[in-house]
Amino acid sequence: MLAVLPASFALPLDAAADSHGFIDGHAHILGKSGPNGGVDRSFETVAGGAFWVMDKAGVSLSVVMAPPFTAAQDGLFDVGELKEGVAGLGGRFVYLGGGGTLNVMIHEAVREGEVSADVRGAFENKAKAILASGAAGFGELAALHVSRRPKHPFMEAPPDHPLFLLLSDIAAASGVPIDLHMEAVVEDMPTPEKLNHAPNPATLSANIDAFEKLLAHNPKTQIIWAHAGWDNTGHRTVDLMRRLLAAHPNLFMSIKISRGSLSPETVPLDKRRKLRPEWLLLLSDFPDRFILGSDAKYRTGEGDRFKSGVKLLLDQLPIYLARRVGSDNPRALFSLAE
Repeated sequence: MLAVLPASFALPLDAAADSHGFIDGHAHILGKSGPNGGVDRSFETVAGGAFWVMDKAGVSLSVVMAPPFTAAQDGLFDVGELKEGVAGLGGRFVYLGGGGTLNVMIHEAVREGEVSADVRGAFENKAKAILASGAAGFGELAALHVSRRPKHPFMEAPPDHPLFLLLSDIAAASGVPIDLHMEAVVEDMPTPEKLNHAPNPATLSANIDAFEKLLAHNPKTQIIWAHAGWDNTGHRTVDLMRRLLAAHPNLFMSIKISRGSLSPETVPLDKRRKLRPEWLLLLSDFPDRFILGSDAKYRTGEGDRFKSGVKLLLDQLPIYLARRVGSDNPRALFSLAE
């Protein structure tokens, strides 16, 4: 059953919200299958609630995906639930796949310490099935995801793990991107004090060299490094991003703005919510390599408070750059029609 929209809705469902709206390149529909304890959290209802939040925020289209799951977590879902949830909502959503399936397989392979031929075959078959379902790419996958609160998972896999490399080849062959969550760790470091709790380890391992091996493995693969501007280690600096963007033409980034970053000195907006000059220069020097990604998490029929920081950033960019970051770049990355 599809989400029921109020009768007061005046635009046709196949219309964009607004010719001046922007595309949110990273968001989550967090529905729940089965009995919901009296609260309707079906994927259809949650998607319907997200529809109205998007309209209010000026989002013309959202790219939605499952968060990166581990095998130990409850409520795993992936493209099947997302596809059903956004059906009939007028082309206002596209979805990525793999967070509830491929990511689990990668981290199970890391835990087991080997990748057998059977595991490779099952992984490749699942990836191809995700694309056959209509997914516009793969995501959200995690190379390093830190736990920030109870029941929030820690997961770590080398970015150049054989299954990441295999997925890179599959994505390149199909012309679709990979959305990757990875805290930046330039060199081995003690886990930051605010993250020094279980299940996080005492030390975070360097991952940038391995990330560059993934980027170089298949230069045709478009990899979106998620959450630029959301830095929990202090290592994802403008200088690091600039170096990687210059060295790897297949690297893209989605920008997340939230007051919860543990490294406020690396975020795009200062304390007055003004765009920092070094960020404006970075975006200007690489105008085709950034998109917006609110990381909004829609959970109920009423939707979720939209992360408005991305709109605030967009409003401070020159018009030509705002159009590229807000619309042109995600359309090209996800092969979206005008």
